[in-house]
Amino acid sequence: MFFRTLSIAVGLMCFIAGTLHSETPQKGKVYPLKNTELKTEGLRFAQPAPFNASVSQHIAGKPVFAPKSNNFVDVAKKVRRIQPSTTPFLKTTNTLPGILLGISYYDLQSNGSMPHRISYFEEGNDKSAQVIWMGAVDMERFTPPHPTRGSYYALVDMSDPLKPEKYTDIEWDRIEGSIRSGFPSIIQYKDGSVGSIAHVISSESSSSAMRITKNTSFGDIAFTSKQIPGADSSLWGHATVDGDDVTHLVFTSDTSSKNFSEQVVYMRSTDKGNTWSAPTIMTGPLSNPTLPTGRGANSYQLATRGSNVVLAYQDTTFNLRILKSEDNGETWGAPINVFGGSRHQQAYMIEDYGDGTFRATTDTIPICGPSFDIVIDADGYVHGMASTAPSWIIGTAKMNDDGQIEFLEDSTFASIYTRVQGVYFNEQANTYGLTTMAEDWNGDGTVVTRPFGSGLCRHFKLAVDDEDNSLYMVYTGIKNGDVFETILSDNNAAFGLQGHIYVSKKFNGSEMWEPEIDLTPLEYDCQFPSMYHRVKDGVIMMAYQADRTPGVSIQNPNQDVEENFVHFHSFKPTFVSVNEDQKAVAEFSISPNPAQDMMTISFGMQTEQISVSISDALGQTIASMPVEFGKDGMVNVSTASFPVGTYFCTIRSAKGISTKMFSIVR
Repeated sequence: MFFRTLSIAVGLMCFIAGTLHSETPQKGKVYPLKNTELKTEGLRFAQPAPFNASVSQHIAGKPVFAPKSNNFVDVAKKVRRIQPSTTPFLKTTNTLPGILLGISYYDLQSNGSMPHRISYFEEGNDKSAQVIWMGAVDMERFTPPHPTRGSYYALVDMSDPLKPEKYTDIEWDRIEGSIRSGFPSIIQYKDGSVGSIAHVISSESSSSAMRITKNTSFGDIAFTSKQIPGADSSLWGHATVDGDDVTHLVFTSDTSSKNFSEQVVYMRSTDKGNTWSAPTIMTGPLSNPTLPTGRGANSYQLATRGSNVVLAYQDTTFNLRILKSEDNGETWGAPINVFGGSRHQQAYMIEDYGDGTFRATTDTIPICGPSFDIVIDADGYVHGMASTAPSWIIGTAKMNDDGQIEFLEDSTFASIYTRVQGVYFNEQANTYGLTTMAEDWNGDGTVVTRPFGSGLCRHFKLAVDDEDNSLYMVYTGIKNGDVFETILSDNNAAFGLQGHIYVSKKFNGSEMWEPEIDLTPLEYDCQFPSMYHRVKDGVIMMAYQADRTPGVSIQNPNQDVEENFVHFHSFKPTFVSVNEDQKAVAEFSISPNPAQDMMTISFGMQTEQISVSISDALGQTIASMPVEFGKDGMVNVSTASFPVGTYFCTIRSAKGISTKMFSIVR
């Protein structure tokens, strides 16, 4: 099943009722709404009926109210419980893919969008990936927690891209030395020198600033660190380097005295971070052109290619906006409102208070969450993928003289789509639409690490294939049945859903994303994937972290501090698509599909030699059939030794190649 792209037309989604004049609204009858914008005050996580799955999370460092639920069971201790699942994508292995870079006891990597954490460098025969990860090697929970938090560095040999090796002589250590820092982005220059830009907070004054830490050449393990002038009172920076070695930085300003508290601020450096431009306020009343206030706390993203620079950010009305520069950030074009779904059109009364006011609720619309990514393809066009959730307003209201329902006080609620993956944006086509997963969430369990406005999927990262301009994405999702009993920060017990990391591909010219492939095993909470933004020779380079308990301990005092395994995984996934340049062999079938211990591949009598091979979801061949088998028109395959999962059967002949997907379930 392919992802379906559901085009959104706001005019079709929201019926605008005609003007009615009535002092006493009828219960349940739809009326036009006066105040049509969402607000970030009073956010509420709603329970997806009928499964009452509560979420406890933070928005920009501020607590978000999570209603208590009666759907939880009290547990005296944490007990792992795997629920049965019928999904063909459920995996049985408990081995984390990739190589271990290091262990961290600090488990939060972003409040929304994932900063860039991986770079790639070639020099002669040397091919290397460089990784920066936010970590800590202590388990302290005092104030500030984890005093060893900072940017941890790893260098990976990519001579064989499918068998990466970590340079073990480089210690897994904080490159800032004794300085506690947080939320780093990796920066790499043409000469291979590398570093991070992260925020630092003084424990004495609580003041914050941006700090750049970097070495002087490729492979140098001596890093120097200094504060970026002009970037004081700043948090949650995102940084990247363009094709001309210009460094770009955006961050949240928290200086209310300057009248741009929590606005998105931009700076750049043309000399590898030695000197910086004056800060430019990109959002809020002091921006030019004036743009809506940014939501802050990692709810923005940068992408570069050549001299092109793109800034995407989420505003406080849950719109996703993009600004683009074609001259290394010196000037910026007109803003694009990518996803403007946050406009309620109608409301109705659900309870009459009898004093001229009543309790009302609005229509439900999709909103953009703070977790998204953008990438620039080889033709210079922007692509984006963002998390999304259904949202509505509930509160006390009245009828005004124009026959409109007008809220006097209200709260914004958001729930979860059970199948929607996210919102995909294509600048060239000037379209956006919802993408769907291959499997519905069955409603069991609680999605634990979920910023407001996000759904089942978050932490998107995008990459472009150098060869054919196709797109790849990785993201954190959930797996039906993979749960672990835990205690949420609101002291409620819950079956928390473990995070799984998925990969998907959109072939160049296709309107659909391929069915997702689950990369990670059961019984681990795998989160915060970061992917290098270019795919070389079909190989994806990705880093992620995993522990045993769903959620983030730094945001939940009821969750134990535990080891988080930081892994680097390079792999070449297999996806099915029709290539017009290839003439497929005769149609073939696989039965049964899904299979258990035996299946039959039928392709009819062939006059030419053919070969049949089976590969797993990561593209590794696990079985092949002798050519002479093709003369019989069918092949019986014993799958008893195949682990449960997704596989691909490929038939090759002189006419071309044909591939089909099948799955093993038990």
